[in-house]
Amino acid sequence: MLKKFSRLIVGGFLATCLLTSSASAAPLNFDPDNAIAQYTQKIQSDPTNAVAYQNRGYAYKLKKEYDKALADFNRAIELNPNYADAYNNRGTVYELLNRFDDAFNDYNRAVELNPNDAVAYNNRGLLTGKRADYMQKSGRDSNALYARAIDDLSRAIELNPNFAVAYQNRGVVYSWMSNKYELATRDLTRAIELGVNTATIFSTRGCCYDALKEYGKALADFDKALTLDANDGNIYNNRGRIYYVQAQYQQAIADFQKAISLGSSLDAAYTNLGLCYYKLGDYDAAIDCYTRALSVNQNFQPAIQNMQVAYEAKGRR
Repeated sequence: MLKKFSRLIVGGFLATCLLTSSASAAPLNFDPDNAIAQYTQKIQSDPTNAVAYQNRGYAYKLKKEYDKALADFNRAIELNPNYADAYNNRGTVYELLNRFDDAFNDYNRAVELNPNDAVAYNNRGLLTGKRADYMQKSGRDSNALYARAIDDLSRAIELNPNFAVAYQNRGVVYSWMSNKYELATRDLTRAIELGVNTATIFSTRGCCYDALKEYGKALADFDKALTLDANDGNIYNNRGRIYYVQAQYQQAIADFQKAISLGSSLDAAYTNLGLCYYKLGDYDAAIDCYTRALSVNQNFQPAIQNMQVAYEAKGRR
C-alpha cells in the first residue's frame, strides 16, 4: 500500500504593498505615532487636506488600528473621489479584515484611476491569485482566474522592472499552480536578487525546489530560512521532508519534533514523524504519532492511511 507523505506546508506570504501618497512622500519606515501627531495637526489646520487623511490612515494601518485607518481613507476619498492611492491603501485594509470583495473593488478603482500604478496591479493580482487558490482547493476550475492574476502581476513588473514584491508575489502564485514550479523559482530568485530577504521567501522557494526534486537547493533554502526565523515550525516540517526523502531519518525526526514543539501544523508534523519511525521499523512509535495526528484532526487522511500500513506491518512481524 502506498504511504502518502503529508503535503508541504508553506507559510503566509506578504500579501500587499502599501504606499503613502506620492504627494506627501512619507517614508515607509516612518514612526507611526509621530506621523499621526503630525498629520492630525495638518488636518486641524486644513480639514480638507485629503493627503493628510490618506497618510494618517497609513500610519493607523501600521499600528493595526484598522477602524481608524478606514475612517481616514474614507475621508480622503470623500475629499478627493479620484485619489487612487487612497483606494489602493483602503483595499489593503479591507483585505486584512477579510473583506475581499471590498478590497478587490478598491484595487479595481485604483487601476481605473491610475492605469500606470504598479502597486495596484500587484495588489489586485495577488488577491486574484488567492481567490484562484481557494477555488482550486475547493475542486473548481481556477485556470482563468490564475491567468488573470499572472497578467496583473506581470503588468506590475512591466511598469516597474525592479518591483521586488511583484516578482515575489508572482512567484507565489506560480507556486500555487500546477507544474509552474520552475517559473516560481525564477521569480522568487529575482525577488531575492532585488533585496527580499525573508524566511518566507526562502522557505517557499525551497518548497518549489522540493517539488522539482532539486533537494540540495531545497535544503539550502530551508537552512537559510531558519537563520532568518528559527521559530517557524513550518520550515522545520518542510526541511524534515527533505531529510526524509534523502533517508536521513534522525535529522528528519529532529526537525519534525521541533515543528511539533512549536505547535506548527501538528497533524502534518505528527504524521511525518510517524513516517520516519515506520522507516526505522518502530511501528508502535509510528502508530502513536498517527494517533496524535488524528487527535488534532480526526479526518486527516494521510494519518489514517499510514496507520493502517503500520498496523499491517506490525501484524506481519
